[in-house]
Amino acid sequence: MDAHVKNKIHTIIAELNALARELDDISQGINREFKGIGAVKCASSLQSTAGKYRSVINELRKI
Repeated sequence: MDAHVKNKIHTIIAELNALARELDDISQGINREFKGIGAVKCASSLQSTAGKYRSVINELRKI
């Protein structure tokens, strides 16, 4: 694999990491600031999405 492709993959991984961290932060904020079933479901959904981003990151690292 050439250097350009590797750099692109690393850039994508960095962006996905940033998105996953931001989703985690938002989820934690929702848990702190809001109460109720809707807040729990929303926070859980954000955590799930962050986990999916991390799965994609792991697959990209295998390339």
